[in-house]
Formats: sequence, C-alpha cells, structure tokens
Amino acid sequence: MSKNIQNKLHFINISKEEMTLFEWKPPRSFKSYILDVNLVKDNMTQDIFFHLNKGNMKMVYIRKGILLYTIGSDQDAQFQLLEALLEQIDKKFHEIWDIDVIFSYGNVSSNIFKDFTTHVNEIIENCNELIKKVDVYCRVCKKTLPLYVKNSIIENAVSFPVPLVFTHRGHALVTYIDQNFVVRGVELVNITG
Repeated sequence: MSKNIQNKLHFINISKEEMTLFEWKPPRSFKSYILDVNLVKDNMTQDIFFHLNKGNMKMVYIRKGILLYTIGSDQDAQFQLLEALLEQIDKKFHEIWDIDVIFSYGNVSSNIFKDFTTHVNEIIENCNELIKKVDVYCRVCKKTLPLYVKNSIIENAVSFPVPLVFTHRGHALVTYIDQNFVVRGVELVNITG
C-alpha cells in the first residue's frame, strides 16, 4: 500500500492563515496547489475532517488550533487513508516543534520546517501501520471491495460496532466494524448532497 499511495498523492500542506509552513509534493512535481489550499482556509471548524472532491483530485483537510492540514490525492485513494496520514503528520509535527513558542517570536520563516520532508516520507512509507484493510461485499457492484479503516477510529470508539460510510461508484454502504476490525454488517445507504 505504501508505494501505491505515494504514487497517488498530489500534495500535503501545513499552513496558517497568512502563510504556508510546509509543503510536500512527489519528486519531480512542479504543480502549485496554493489555490486549492486557499479554497479550504475559510472553514474555521476545529478537529473535524472535511472531504472535498475537486475534478480529478480528492482532498482532505482538518484545522487543529492555528494550523490547517491539507492533503490531495488521486480520486481512487480512500478518505480513511488520507485522514490517517494527516493524523500522523499532525502528531509528528507537534512532537518536533512547539508551535505556540515558535510563533510567539513573531517573524517566522517556513525554512525551519523544511527538514520535515524526511518525516513525511517515513509516515507515507509506513502508512500500513496506520490502517487496516477489511473486505466489504457490495450488493450493488456484486463484488467484495477493499475498505481501509484508520486504526484511530477503532482505538477512539466509545461503542461497537463502529459505523463507517463507504461511498464508491455513485452509491454508499454503511459498514459496521467491531473492535477487532471484523465487519459485522453492511447496508446500502441512501445519499443526498
């Protein structure tokens, strides 16, 4: 999965309102995603993952305190995997830097975060440790599909089974997953938007 996801990622961005602190892109990528990041900056809701389908790209973003974490990928990457990557990136970023102290000095350059690329590459390489694959049977497609579930959903659950909505090919399934990552039920769900 790690090599596969690395080929699907377009960018990872960590920013504040007025500046980008860190941006990761695949090797030899010269595209700019600043307009995509600016698109999501208006959402001030804290600690909730938001999903956005934008043409040939899928984006996930979350605001944590003064920081906004955004990731963009090909359409076939699952949201749960993208969320798991952002959770781990946020955790590692705060392990290394005390953001409140750094920004208390005022004029901060994004150059101090440049070395974070090594850590992001490690997180991407080790993404299999952040998720579990479960198989889900879709009665509409009439086949078994892989569903990637981030470990933190089960670790932080207050009750079981945990419901998870899986949207694909224009329809959605609600999947119930127990504490051992075993699928306990799957139902077709009506969707609107």
